Amino acid sequence: MSTPHKRLYAAKNAANLDDETLRDCLQASIGRRSAKGLTMIECNKVLAHMEAKGHGVKAQGATQISGAFGKKAVALWLSAWNLGIVQDKTDKALLSWVKRQTKIDHINWVDGEDGSKVIDALKGWIKREAGVDWSTDQTLPSVYNRPEFKVFAAQVALLKHRDVMSAHLKFGQVIRPVVDKGDVQQLDGREWILVMNALGAKVRACLVREAH
Repeated sequence: MSTPHKRLYAAKNAANLDDETLRDCLQASIGRRSAKGLTMIECNKVLAHMEAKGHGVKAQGATQISGAFGKKAVALWLSAWNLGIVQDKTDKALLSWVKRQTKIDHINWVDGEDGSKVIDALKGWIKREAGVDWSTDQTLPSVYNRPEFKVFAAQVALLKHRDVMSAHLKFGQVIRPVVDKGDVQQLDGREWILVMNALGAKVRACLVREAH
């Protein structure tokens, strides 16, 4: 679990505060200018004060998700959206989910063990619901170990299982109408997003029909 001190300084970095401004926030919220011995209750008071004064992530408009854990979580959340697992792809929905998992208000304040917990929980959920295999096999071409490919393969399997896509289609035939390429090894990051989004629309439409 992240310590109060780690949470505070993760929030400080996310809001790009200098040391003096942080000390001002400490003084105004808990009556001292040092974070030494900070408790979790005190940390929450400081974070609330930072947001109220325009220094927190909520005050920046949008959610401003950033950092290594934040970017990974967003990518996984959108993968879950494109696999029909989540109904709301917004950052707000992701933050609500993160708070339920960690009791921390914003993923920008998550680090260490809590960050790993968020990523592992998302991966585990996607694996259970959509059969995505996140394991790697170094004997295969590198593209087959890419997270994007793994999500794509699960999308294709889902669509073929529901007869939305011909069972005889090869991966190259699936991607060609979207990116005009016939080899998954040629795709860059932007093209993978286009492919996953295109198949995601088909997946969600299919699941909506099934629900009715």
